[in-house]
Amino acid sequence: MNSNPLSMCSGNNNKLIKNHKNIGHLILIFLFFTGISSIQAQNTEVEKPGETSALRPHSPKKATLYALVPGAGQIYNKKYWKLPIVYAGFGVTGYFAIANGSEYKKYREAYTCSATAAALGTECDNPLAEKYKTEDLKSIRDFYRRNMELSYIVMGAWYILQMLDATVDAHLYYWEVDENLSVRVDPMIQALHFNSGSFSEPGLVTSNGLRITVSF
Repeated sequence: MNSNPLSMCSGNNNKLIKNHKNIGHLILIFLFFTGISSIQAQNTEVEKPGETSALRPHSPKKATLYALVPGAGQIYNKKYWKLPIVYAGFGVTGYFAIANGSEYKKYREAYTCSATAAALGTECDNPLAEKYKTEDLKSIRDFYRRNMELSYIVMGAWYILQMLDATVDAHLYYWEVDENLSVRVDPMIQALHFNSGSFSEPGLVTSNGLRITVSF
């Protein structure tokens, strides 16, 4: 086991940073699939001809209220495929919050024991206090506390995100997408003429770009 507390703390820091980056990637994936779901809303949720929203009311307000319970807003919008993503986000952030919280409590107790023993001139029988110096225990304790707090912040952001997703989906519940809607992207090379020199000799340059064509 590594006896260098600074090395251990640095290794844990790199590991936790990598884990939180994975959480960020998961959030981006959720946003990506949310956008796709909104574009394809007409395929599964479009109202039938002659049927009005008054006959089939779908309220964004209700979707938001349902979303107070994680996943319930997605169920109300009939986007059942999003439930695993919602719960996976809470599972990952919850795991890191609990794991870092457990380590924080252990090192907090060790630091308190070590600091108290140093102040009173007595000995501390805590295994971690016997292994690390008081200053190192304080640094490690603060490290786990920061990561615990960050995990709860990410969890709160994920909670708000799933509420926003339910609200947006409810607003787009009756949004129709024409089957003829298409987007075409083509490369474009455009020639530009200009005059150069004292004799106004013609010149030619090319400009590269993209041309986007929307048909509906």
